[in-house]
Amino acid sequence: MKKAIRLFLPSFLLVGCLGSICQAQTLARAERLPQSNGQAEQVTYRSLREAVSELKNHYKVNILYEARTLDPFRIPESRLRFNEPVETVLTHLLGPFGLSFKRMKTGGYVVIAGVSSPPSTAGALPGNPAGVLTEQRPVSPKEKVIQGIVKDETNGQALPGVSITLKGTQQGTTTDADGRYRLQVPDGNAVLVFSFIGFETRELLTESQTELNVSLTPSNQVLNEVVVIGYGTKRKQDLTGAISSVNSTDLQKVNTSNFTSAIQGKVPGVYITQTSGAPGSASSVRIRGVGTTGANQPLYVIDGVPMGGESMAVPGSSYGIDAMSILNPNDIESIEVLKDAASAAIYGSRGANGVVLVTTKRGKEGAAVVTLNASAGVARLWRKPEFLNAREFATMANEMAVNSGIKPNPEWVNPESFGEGTDMVGLIFRQAPVQNYDLSISGGTKNLKARLSLGYNDQAGTIIETYYKRYTARATADLKAGDKLNFGGSLAFSSTESKGQNTDPMQGGIFNLAQQFFPTLAPDAPFFGDGVYYTSNGDNPLLKAKSIDNKLFGSRIYGSTFGEYEITVGLKFRTSVGIDANFNRLRSWEGKVQRGFYVRPRATLSESFDNRFNWLIENTLSYKKQIGDHSFSAVIGQSAQKNRFNTISATGNGFLSEELQVINASDVSLRTTSGTNSNATLASYFGRIDYQFNDKYLLSASLRRDGSSNFGPNNKWGYFPALSGGWRISEEAFMTPLKTVVNDLKLRASWGRVGSDAIPAFGYLSTIRNGNAADNYTLGTGSQNIIIGSTLVRPGNADLKWETTQQLDIGLDASFFGDKLYLTADYYKKDNIGMLISLPVSLEAGFQNAPSVNGGQVRNTGIELLLGYRSKVGDFRYNVSANVSTLKNEVISLGVGQPIVGPTLAGSSMTMTYTKVGEPIGYYRGYVVDGIYQTSQEINKTFQPNAIAGDFKYRDVNGDGALTDADKVNLGKPWPDLTYGVNADFSYKGFDLNLLLQGITGSQLYHANKITNYQMKYYNGNGIINGVKDILNHWTPGSGINDQPGLKFTDANGNYSNASSFYVENGDYLRIRNVALGYNLPADVIRKATRNAVKSLRLYVTAQNLFTFTKYTGFDPEVGSANPLNAGIDTGVYPLPRTITGGLNIVF
Repeated sequence: MKKAIRLFLPSFLLVGCLGSICQAQTLARAERLPQSNGQAEQVTYRSLREAVSELKNHYKVNILYEARTLDPFRIPESRLRFNEPVETVLTHLLGPFGLSFKRMKTGGYVVIAGVSSPPSTAGALPGNPAGVLTEQRPVSPKEKVIQGIVKDETNGQALPGVSITLKGTQQGTTTDADGRYRLQVPDGNAVLVFSFIGFETRELLTESQTELNVSLTPSNQVLNEVVVIGYGTKRKQDLTGAISSVNSTDLQKVNTSNFTSAIQGKVPGVYITQTSGAPGSASSVRIRGVGTTGANQPLYVIDGVPMGGESMAVPGSSYGIDAMSILNPNDIESIEVLKDAASAAIYGSRGANGVVLVTTKRGKEGAAVVTLNASAGVARLWRKPEFLNAREFATMANEMAVNSGIKPNPEWVNPESFGEGTDMVGLIFRQAPVQNYDLSISGGTKNLKARLSLGYNDQAGTIIETYYKRYTARATADLKAGDKLNFGGSLAFSSTESKGQNTDPMQGGIFNLAQQFFPTLAPDAPFFGDGVYYTSNGDNPLLKAKSIDNKLFGSRIYGSTFGEYEITVGLKFRTSVGIDANFNRLRSWEGKVQRGFYVRPRATLSESFDNRFNWLIENTLSYKKQIGDHSFSAVIGQSAQKNRFNTISATGNGFLSEELQVINASDVSLRTTSGTNSNATLASYFGRIDYQFNDKYLLSASLRRDGSSNFGPNNKWGYFPALSGGWRISEEAFMTPLKTVVNDLKLRASWGRVGSDAIPAFGYLSTIRNGNAADNYTLGTGSQNIIIGSTLVRPGNADLKWETTQQLDIGLDASFFGDKLYLTADYYKKDNIGMLISLPVSLEAGFQNAPSVNGGQVRNTGIELLLGYRSKVGDFRYNVSANVSTLKNEVISLGVGQPIVGPTLAGSSMTMTYTKVGEPIGYYRGYVVDGIYQTSQEINKTFQPNAIAGDFKYRDVNGDGALTDADKVNLGKPWPDLTYGVNADFSYKGFDLNLLLQGITGSQLYHANKITNYQMKYYNGNGIINGVKDILNHWTPGSGINDQPGLKFTDANGNYSNASSFYVENGDYLRIRNVALGYNLPADVIRKATRNAVKSLRLYVTAQNLFTFTKYTGFDPEVGSANPLNAGIDTGVYPLPRTITGGLNIVF
């Protein structure tokens, strides 16, 4: 830890300067031309625009300007030099003309027509009659001063750096940090020209006005947008891989605590499902399908530091907290998703499932800016399936008893006397308050910039006794120590607290108990009875929830610091250090209980602590060079990373007093302890080279070499190459006639190979078990002669290596009609080669489990399409886009392994999923139900010997007259054929509206909850339980009903214990994922009302999961699981809530 403190000391010192830089103000200075020496006519000149263009190409940096700003001027050839930093050269070139520049957050520069003293007439350049350095304004005996504020039309925020010029002259100024300007102009009908990069230019007649406030409209063009790639950045037009971006503006439209849910439905090829509706719960993120039966989550990289994406389990519950919830979405500047292998190959053995690059916000030059975002609202169920009321329940229970030859319960003999009864499902859900507060301060000088942010998020769960709280803090600092040396760092802290409940109906959770609870009982009644009518597994969920305390306390510290030195023009060395320290405490308390049949004879306390510490050291050397029309850039680097993980846990039973909830207060004889320790290291070398010719032809190649401790001695090292190219067809001469229609047209292709090292550490070693009583043996007689034995559980595999993904991508990027219509399309073929599988084990092998081998192959193919249109009509602006992705998942090979049978339903023998060659991973496999036997005469006793009238009629698929495993078929799959999203932004003056729709088609869900809710019987015990109202439509003699079996206590035919098409339902849905309506109060009104204390104020209201359209009969069609062999199986997960919030965003 001391080492980590030393590494981060520079960051702390830089952030400590924040208080002083909050007072920093930007000073505009003007540089005059030196006096002419009388030899000007012998000097060679070139236009200033040509000089800036040459700088742009030489330094390979983005420099934006308006042609008319530079066209009037020319410079001596001698003033153009390349032996100094680009900012020094820009100052040297622009200063004499009263021009300045600003650095953009993307790293480029914008040339600004700044305020300066009039250039000296002695500096007039010969041959430059159209743009001499003397001021060109007309002389008028009568002048006036005009002033005002320039703001963004879409949000009312002030725009600094806007150029205001008197038309036909060189006279002008720029707006200050508050968007204000002041300019002396001739009195009369003067015309002012307002222009700013990224906005449409406006010309306004001053007439008799002395105050002129102006709103500028953003232009449709995205000028040289820069995106983050692995170990660098690129202009969007130069990309040769499949990379999708989401910026901070898009994220802020979705008021959520987790950025993964904020990008759901916005990125083609990325399928995100919320695995639970519990607050803070993890999301399942899959990029271009699933390639393995193991881990499929992508690699997350935050500011260059790879982060562990494993969810943190809430003790005693059936869900986990998302590892990425540590990051406050309001701290994010942009998210880039690297989807193809060529883009992800620079991350080698960790890029098989795609890479998500997160860039956080940093300080900006200028006076301190304070931003406060606060919101509050409520969450509640968007839909609740209807369960039987007391009268209906008693009626069905009596019928069930009669059908089974059992005397009905005397308590239920008069169903009409009960009425509606207790709606226990409704009682365990609630309207849950949510609130979120974020505060940030940012500012700095040209050489020192910093940002500090604080966040608090509090979400109560819609299920009682559940909640999630998060505290975050983040600090960044950047120091320019000279023309060649830069330092920077960031440090973040996150603290979370989560209380959970077990919601799995197959594990006795309160969600399960609420669905089973007799509506004939009072809300606080225990379960009593003899085990015939009342299940012995029952309990009152309200009482149980209050007697259990399951909590997760998590703390995480992470960040990075770097130093960068420019060795010579274009050549930079960078070294960086990153850490990620994670400390979790899990606590589960269950008090002593005796309620009816449900008895917990002694209290139980379990506590565990797990610590993870990761460090990363990287060194890179980058180079950029422009030679004529040829542009080269390259990066080489070295990386070393180590992960440490250890746990310790203890469980105590039997407490003398339940007031003393500590392990030491438990019965000594009833205590157990356990612990683990694990280490993993990764050493890497990587490089990438990019080449482009004349902005038309693009090539990129990369290679990474990884060495991992997770793999066997025969395969410690792996190589991961990639190659990609692009052709900007729109830049060809033959496209010139179409330039007004086709603004950009690029064809690209890529191929790459990446790996996955997401296997348990040291999986190549043999596993030995000891301490198990079955393994012990005795020498002699008596217990004192028992010898502790050891057993080989699984032999090792020295050839074990990473799963390798090889991917081909062909893509097209295009924009038309002034960038109003834009399109991105991709086709990909993604092969996972070497999927880990287990070989069959014979009874004579001498061990229980086979070693893991790289023997499987899975293929994912698909098409991705993004199409959008943006424009405006008067003050009304809109941007509507839709994305569609197709997917086909197929197992190509399992080597010599057998088909993979999925896990069984807890407490039963039912297996629901299967994986074999020619089918998708984890498809549903079972019998086909061909209706219900209406009479006993229809039954083929040879095929279904235990069937009676009212039972399912199964299909004899192979026609052999016997119901066997061979009659089971593919019933469906959890992976959708098509995913889609529609994102629409509308604005009118100060109002803005965002709509996000998301949906899937072509998938099925396995409604396993039917095993209890439809047969009114606990599947793994005795007694009756409540059920859904659909039971009212069950089969009865003569009813002709053909889809719901008759009610009875026994199930000899296996109506509910067999996996069958009865459980498989259409999983398609369309969800209005997000609606956000906002209003930006007029900036001038806010400033005047607050005496310039507040720069902008936005009020907004958001709704998440507003409406869902689906045919699925369960609680929610969005059923996810991190395990691909369990995907789409609905065992009654915590349903997603509908959340409505209102808030405000204030900038001071």
